[in-house]
Amino acid sequence: MDKPTLIEAVRRAGIVGQGGAGFPAHVKYDTAVDTVIANGCECEPLLYTDQHVMANQALLIIEALRAIVTAVGAKRGVVAIKKKYVRVAEILDRAMAGTGLELYGLDNFYPAGDEQILVHEVTGATIPPLGLPKDVGVVVANVGTLASVGEALAGKAVTTKVLTVTGEVAHPAIISAPLGTSISECVDKCGGVKVDDPVYILGGPMMGTFLDTREALENAVVTKTTGGVIVLPQGHYLHEQATLDPLVMQRRAATACIQCRYCTDLCPRFLIGQQFNTHKVMRAFSSGLDTAMGAMQAFMCCECGVCELFACPMRLSPRRINALFKKQFGQQGVKYEGPREISSCRETLRPYRKVPVPRLAVKIGIDGYMNLHPEYDGEIVPQKVRIPLRQHIGAPAQPIVKVGDRVKIGDVLGEIPEKALGARVHASISGLVTEVGPSITIEGDAG
Repeated sequence: MDKPTLIEAVRRAGIVGQGGAGFPAHVKYDTAVDTVIANGCECEPLLYTDQHVMANQALLIIEALRAIVTAVGAKRGVVAIKKKYVRVAEILDRAMAGTGLELYGLDNFYPAGDEQILVHEVTGATIPPLGLPKDVGVVVANVGTLASVGEALAGKAVTTKVLTVTGEVAHPAIISAPLGTSISECVDKCGGVKVDDPVYILGGPMMGTFLDTREALENAVVTKTTGGVIVLPQGHYLHEQATLDPLVMQRRAATACIQCRYCTDLCPRFLIGQQFNTHKVMRAFSSGLDTAMGAMQAFMCCECGVCELFACPMRLSPRRINALFKKQFGQQGVKYEGPREISSCRETLRPYRKVPVPRLAVKIGIDGYMNLHPEYDGEIVPQKVRIPLRQHIGAPAQPIVKVGDRVKIGDVLGEIPEKALGARVHASISGLVTEVGPSITIEGDAG
């Protein structure tokens, strides 16, 4: 397939990266690289979404990967999964037969699915700090994104999302939901919660976002980047860490940080050779936010949480501190001006410093949920959806419908603003448009 045809099909379908970032795919694929990697590692514990997609849409994923490899002129196409996904590997092997594509197995470590770590694993190259895979001749695409590309080649827009619902729910499951479905409906479909005072994580336990109340849950909806919902009891270790006040974090850093370097020495980005020393950011933070300029290295943090939730013996918050610095720099208009050199000498240490997922699960208190293994439980059919016009990096889509319009599944609700980075948004159910704002509400047709 030629590049213009692929790009237009992807743009029309409103496809964005489903691994979490939400970068518009039609912009990402408008490049020329040597290698295309399909990311099926799903490194966050407790999530089974990508494994389900690979097991049930392997042919679609392979078709899309081949189309992208051809369009970008790549010499190599790779499907990267964890070695422990034995059944998925067998399915992919059959789907890939005779295609010239490769299946690459990774160990069960965190964060194997981080695209910079994945690029290093598959190609041996290190992306420069704040760089992109294309800087070393690579494009990375989540397998869920590729399944959507496969559907886009047949003219189908992105209207649903597969997600995992697990933790303290009656019946943990993998489900499919129209975009804009209330997250609370997803939880209810899985039998509701089993604890009296729950909190909810949108995404994985390491990098997900917490919802503290049922009200917050009711206001949250399924988007193109929603990979999972995890229910935990109030006061869980992960919830405590996620809700620490910045002043408390600073006082703890000032009094308890022993500059042991574990946060740096176990940092995945440090171990692929980037000049990122998290312990130095901690040193700056403990001295007060007025020293923020000394914490420029925080720009390099991918916020994977290894430093905070696994490495630190004092249970401090390096990840959140890095995030605070990055936010402050953004408000001040400060740009990264630090080193971008790569140090390859750490490669000998890296195999011994990868974080094993089972040990991580024990450390963060989720080991009791690790053997739930949710199965697929079908699709939700909501009576109402609230579809955000921004489900991606860039400008929100501009609404092209008004209150009172009737729409069908797949109709365009929002277009990409002219000369802006963005993605289309489509109707996920058929019905009546009842509200147009930052989100578009559709009331479903009866029956």
